[in-house]
Amino acid sequence: MPSTRPRLLLLLPAFALGPSCGGDGDARGTADDAGGGISVSISVDGGGSGDSDDTENPLDPIPDVGDPDSGNGPGGDEECASQTTAAENKKQPADILVIVDNSGSMDFEAAAVQTNLNAFSQQIVDSGIDVRVVLISSYPGDGNGICIDPPLGSGGCPDNDNNPPLFTHVDQRVSSNDALVQILDHQPQWGAVVRPEAALHFMVVSDDESEIGALDFDMALKALSPDYALYKLHGIVCTTECDETAAIGNVYMTLGQLTDGIISDLCLQDFQPVFDQLATEVISGAQIACEWDVPEAPEGEDFDPTKVNVEFDDGMGGGFDIGYVESPAACVDVVDGWHYDNPAAPTKIIACPQTCQKIQGVDTAQINISLGCDSVPAG
Repeated sequence: MPSTRPRLLLLLPAFALGPSCGGDGDARGTADDAGGGISVSISVDGGGSGDSDDTENPLDPIPDVGDPDSGNGPGGDEECASQTTAAENKKQPADILVIVDNSGSMDFEAAAVQTNLNAFSQQIVDSGIDVRVVLISSYPGDGNGICIDPPLGSGGCPDNDNNPPLFTHVDQRVSSNDALVQILDHQPQWGAVVRPEAALHFMVVSDDESEIGALDFDMALKALSPDYALYKLHGIVCTTECDETAAIGNVYMTLGQLTDGIISDLCLQDFQPVFDQLATEVISGAQIACEWDVPEAPEGEDFDPTKVNVEFDDGMGGGFDIGYVESPAACVDVVDGWHYDNPAAPTKIIACPQTCQKIQGVDTAQINISLGCDSVPAG
């Protein structure tokens, strides 16, 4: 006679039992975004063929179904119950370094940067991207120097406009040919401001050519840190001959092509459209941040960092599990992986670089983070 064991239906407002972490029952969940949260219904089926006892307790625990190697839960757990929540996919932050030639021929150009930098930065902020701007330039009175007013700067012009972490001014006079040299030489200052997880953009404004070559700069920059490998270099430089041209900026044009940056002709002398285009490039190029807040443990329970699992769901019926690695260095040995920002006191879950690239461009995607089952190591 078929079992008459009742079905238990749970409704959870923001998380669900992970389907891979149950016992021998069937676990099924559906998500509904209405109301601003995730509404998940889970049905747990018990029983099977055979006779039923009228006194059977419908809340009997799901029986043990086998040994730990049977794969009943992540990491081969014999039994585990996990709670899953969808993580918020935030846009990747952006760090932008602006390097301005302060030589005597750059009076109009320096003033144009000073005029447009606030509006440029605000466009990016308004898009929801967390931006930081670093300016490498002298202050007014030292060549064609620059000082940035609020809201980007601090209001201390003409000689102190620092407003960290939003805006940092590296006070260095940039000569006609050494913009790229100054980037390399002052890495200790700007390197303390930029973030490993942020998109890195350089913007050079100069009417002259660089004293070091494109490939030499590219190799030297990447040697400073692997975090700089995906940088983009943009330029407002002379691409044609005009009265303002000291030399054609061939090195900057080569770097723009090499890094998929934007190169605009300084001879046009209309900087607002150029800054608008650069802001659009930064905004449209922002990727998924590939880091997510560690979920809070359920009420009455302690968070166990060894019982966290991460899954990528493309929102179209596909996806894959992302395994745990102990450190960023271990990412090179796995296909897909994630690690903590601080294993001793984790607050962030961070995808390995190759996994981060893999999940970009899927507008319907979400990351599901489950608590309660032993973390599955990356393979």
